[in-house]
Amino acid sequence: MTSPQPVWLIGPISAPTLTWGERRKGRPHVCRTCGIELLTGKESGFCCGPNGSRYCDVPPLSPLLPGIEAIMTHPQISTLSRILNLIFSFASLETMHAFPEFSGPPGFFAIQGRVYHCIHLTHHNSAI
Repeated sequence: MTSPQPVWLIGPISAPTLTWGERRKGRPHVCRTCGIELLTGKESGFCCGPNGSRYCDVPPLSPLLPGIEAIMTHPQISTLSRILNLIFSFASLETMHAFPEFSGPPGFFAIQGRVYHCIHLTHHNSAI
């Protein structure tokens, strides 16, 4: 008696070779309209629409504040991005009820009710 063939076969997974602004024929892979570096596999127009048709739909950003500029140009921004994301996520956490008083060790907190990402000015211990 032979064993049935498995439904799924497990094979090796290739490592992705995604890069920003990969050089193609000696030129960096960028959008023809705005010049931003594109990720491998994205075609020109991905960001600005076909032939730049969406380029003017969004106004340009104002200059970054000096504090934000310092963060964005930090050499470890990529490795620290998860920590920064957590900091900003928790800074905006809010609940439908006030945060309860909690006497646990530092780094622990308790919440009650639904959790929102907004600021509720009437809570005396809000994330403000």
